[in-house]
Amino acid sequence: MTLDLDIDGPAAPPRSNGELVFDAPWQARVFGLAAAVVETRFGGDREPFRQRLIAAIAAAPDRPYWDSWAVALEELVTADGLLPPGAVDGRLAAGRNPANH
Repeated sequence: MTLDLDIDGPAAPPRSNGELVFDAPWQARVFGLAAAVVETRFGGDREPFRQRLIAAIAAAPDRPYWDSWAVALEELVTADGLLPPGAVDGRLAAGRNPANH
């Protein structure tokens, strides 16, 4: 499964020698999640995600790129009803609570 990406423009991911650049493992995971959601939920149509990514970047231009990617993915899956609003924040909060481990 691949996610065709813009080469140029506001949604273009960081690259080095043509390869995607990830500074941390979570960035590669959020990329993979987005690719899976686009493929399975949207039949490979990346435009709904792309538009959310462009909006996330425009809303906070100083935010790191992959953080905007995560924001766009969360907005996509909640708007589509795949996850209820607040589910990601709730899961993150639960993961930070030592009583849950």
